[in-house]
Amino acid sequence: MAGQVDDRSGGSPGTQSGMSHDRLVDAMNSGVLATDEAGRVTAWNPRAEELLGYTRDEVLGRRMHRFLHRDAEGRVPPERQCRLLRVLRTGVPDHGDGQRFAHRDGRLITCSWSSAPIYGSLLGDGGTVAGLVIVFQDAAERDAVERERRDRLARERRANARLRLVAEITTVLASTLNEEELLRRLVRLVVPALGDWAEVDLLVPDGRVERVAATHRELSAADIAALEGPLPPLPRAPRGPLAQVLRGGAAVVVAGGADVRSDEPLGAAQYELFQVMDAQSAIIAPLAARGETYGALTLGYSRPGYGYGPDDRLVVEDVARRTGLVLANARLYAEQRNTSEAMQHNLLAPLPQPGDLRLEARYVPATQVSWVGGDWYDAFALPDGATGLVIGDIVGHDLPAAAHMAQVRNMLRALAWDMAQPPSAVLARLDGVMAAVSDADLATAVFGRVERRPAGTWRLRWCNAGHPPPLLITNDGGTRFLDEHGLLLGEPDLSAPRPDGDRDLPPLSTLLLYTDGLIERRGIDITDRLTSLRRHASHLAQLPLPDLCDKLLERIEPSGEDDVAVLALRLPA
Repeated sequence: MAGQVDDRSGGSPGTQSGMSHDRLVDAMNSGVLATDEAGRVTAWNPRAEELLGYTRDEVLGRRMHRFLHRDAEGRVPPERQCRLLRVLRTGVPDHGDGQRFAHRDGRLITCSWSSAPIYGSLLGDGGTVAGLVIVFQDAAERDAVERERRDRLARERRANARLRLVAEITTVLASTLNEEELLRRLVRLVVPALGDWAEVDLLVPDGRVERVAATHRELSAADIAALEGPLPPLPRAPRGPLAQVLRGGAAVVVAGGADVRSDEPLGAAQYELFQVMDAQSAIIAPLAARGETYGALTLGYSRPGYGYGPDDRLVVEDVARRTGLVLANARLYAEQRNTSEAMQHNLLAPLPQPGDLRLEARYVPATQVSWVGGDWYDAFALPDGATGLVIGDIVGHDLPAAAHMAQVRNMLRALAWDMAQPPSAVLARLDGVMAAVSDADLATAVFGRVERRPAGTWRLRWCNAGHPPPLLITNDGGTRFLDEHGLLLGEPDLSAPRPDGDRDLPPLSTLLLYTDGLIERRGIDITDRLTSLRRHASHLAQLPLPDLCDKLLERIEPSGEDDVAVLALRLPA
């Protein structure tokens, strides 16, 4: 090609590259035209014909500027102002948007374009500009393609953001099995990501409905708190959307307050909520799992123009379904935990209150509900007037451990009642009978006798079989571990005797017995935990005994990996 683009079907005889070049230009998805040095059209590809309506025969040889170029008013602009022809004068490639071409039917087609010179020599530098090539596209088409691309990317970003939100919600909700905290987290997570406000209504087992959590991006905490609480009961024949969802229906999208209003009391309560929230649109989705509906999640927008389309509905339904599953697990966990706690407490004997002595106990089960532990405490009157105190722990975290605990506890009670001997002798005898009458393998325990001397003072005699040391807390905050200890129970072949301890108990002092679940925490040295126990006990020394027990558990924060038993004795003044 020298000086112009040849528009004939073939190039020079035998020039296959020219034929390939022409076919490439014809196949392009952009309009392509070429001119000679005078601006006359020398080439016109099929896409140019499609965009502007002119055939090759109609345009070849005509001056491109006057024939095709127009300004915004449809007039031919001055040739000296034509950027399309500037390349002929300067030899510098150019490009732009907003140039208007005249269509064959009289319309103006706004195009984006780029132009490049055609040189008269084979070398592009220093040669004579013999024409130009213009590649152009309908700007409206390009803008539509670009808008579609942007919209597609925006949809993908929204979809990814919602997937991340659902994943985050799943992670956060799965981190707690406390039902109230679970639902409060839920409404905080979905606003403002999925709406301007949200609320959860739960079905209470006796048939009532209760609004347990709500939030709004603009309302105050006091305003929100006023919205929560009991609602009218669920009607047998539901008419309003909330009642239908709570009766097992599918998610419902509503346009606003008018769509939830009904003559049933529950519908009226929902309408009042929509008025307070200034609801313009909303979706009500069931919190359900394993064939049971536990409640409903309602999400809404207060801003006009916002609503819930099919994609939004799928996301909200997915969030509600996941929440329903976590809620079902939380209720199952609570039920199992309550059963485990009830069984464990029933195995523990009630505490006496002998004379001027005061006794208080606490039992905290492990967080894993299947770990019904072997921890126990016991206190009982002895025939000689002393008070027996026991704290113990059977090795294991299961139902057999709990059963073994009851066996060993009863044996120790019987032996302590029957044997008027020091605590070490009672525990030695327990070693001898455990293997015969119990399946328990190993156990730790402290057995003590609190005795009143004739002068009215009190003393403790005790024996420790491999158990954490009791803590004596004086009224002025002094603390001391009673460290005398011996081998754990269940090893009758070991001949080493266990020592007895003997210590006076000052007036208003507190004796604290506890199991290892109180002081052991993975990754923390046991010495540090024992020091922490002493420090907190010292600060709480003068509190009433029930408060001391509660505050101590609160401050020590047991790990939950093991159950905890605490037995406290307060001496009189």
